[in-house]
Parts: sequence; C-alpha cells; structure tokens
Amino acid sequence: MSPSRISKTSADVRVIVVGGSASKVGKTILACTLVRREPGRCVAMKVSVTERDVPTRVSVERGAENGRHGDTGRLLDAGASAVVWVTVSRRRVRDGLALGLVHARALRPQVLIVESTSAGIHLQRFESSWFVAGPGEWKPWAAEHRDRATRVVASTSLITAAS
Repeated sequence: MSPSRISKTSADVRVIVVGGSASKVGKTILACTLVRREPGRCVAMKVSVTERDVPTRVSVERGAENGRHGDTGRLLDAGASAVVWVTVSRRRVRDGLALGLVHARALRPQVLIVESTSAGIHLQRFESSWFVAGPGEWKPWAAEHRDRATRVVASTSLITAAS
C-alpha cells in the first residue's frame, strides 16, 4: 500500500466504501441498501468532489434539523443515524476525506458507509469496498477504485432492483 493512503479509521468501526464509474450509476442506491442492513448502528459519509477550487466544507446532517440534500436525505431515510457531507476540491480530496472521517468517528458508529469513489482509492483500511460499474464513459480515476474493490456490481442491476 502506498504511504499516501489515508488510514484514519478505527478498528472498532466497520468501514464500507461505495464508489462508481461515474455520476448517476447507482452509488446512492447501493449505499442506502447497505445502510438498511445496519439499522440504528450506522453513519453515512457522502463525499462530493468538484474540479473547482472551493473551500473544504463538512456538515453533519441528522433528520429534519438541517435542510436536506437529495443524497444525504435518502441516506437518512434509509436509516443512517447521521450523514457527514464533505464537499471538497479534487486537489484537496485526501484532506477532505481525513476531515470527514474525524467528524464521522466522533459520532461513534459501529458501521460507517462512505459513498465516494475517491475513498475507494485513498482509504487504506476498510471492511469492504463496492464499485458500481455503469455503461457510459468512466471518470478517468474510476478504474483505480475498481481495481481495489472487493465487490463490483453492474449499475443496471441496482437501478432495476430499485424500480
């Protein structure tokens, strides 16, 4: 493993990563399915990476107390006790992941489900890593997560099952 990989997770937290080949391939559908398997024991982390140079932002959303973003709302509705939402520029993605993990671990979950292709590339320790492969053009870095993933699923099977 590369020393550049992030290792800020605790052995007592089961970390499950969900990433994919592109936007709109079913990453959130899969993450919600995994959250439902861990009722009351799980925190989710959604990482939104942008190519623009923006300040890193971390917010913790719980229930109706915050205005809900579409994906974070879906993760809460699936049963996550909280969602840590990280917005970060691509050039600072490792720092954003580390900061998000600090916030997530402070919530003391038994299970942390991280929806982020970048996490599948940069996190060093995780229980499992799922990769959702879509039919269209892939993000240039997506294959790096696919190669590290413990499970690869076709987006068409997720989208069909959710319909």
